[in-house]
Amino acid sequence: MLPPIDNIGKDFLRAVFAEEKQLIPLSEVKWVNVPKWPEVCVKDLYQHYAQDPEMNVYFPSSFSKGRQIDRAFFFNVLNTIRPNHC
Repeated sequence: MLPPIDNIGKDFLRAVFAEEKQLIPLSEVKWVNVPKWPEVCVKDLYQHYAQDPEMNVYFPSSFSKGRQIDRAFFFNVLNTIRPNHC
């Protein structure tokens, strides 16, 4: 599973080809639809899970100015890698 096109940069693709970052096959993704509640803020949760080496390999290292990780992508990766946390 690739992040949305606005979250992908050439650096992320280079890291994937260099095997520094990983992709999840679509057949292995455990899809989830998380409600948009203020308590479930992607910005705060991303700061926590970006430090986790097991999760960090699926996230881009940097984003364009004013951008953050896509909400659906983040929660689908979280639910696939750490299903008890979602």
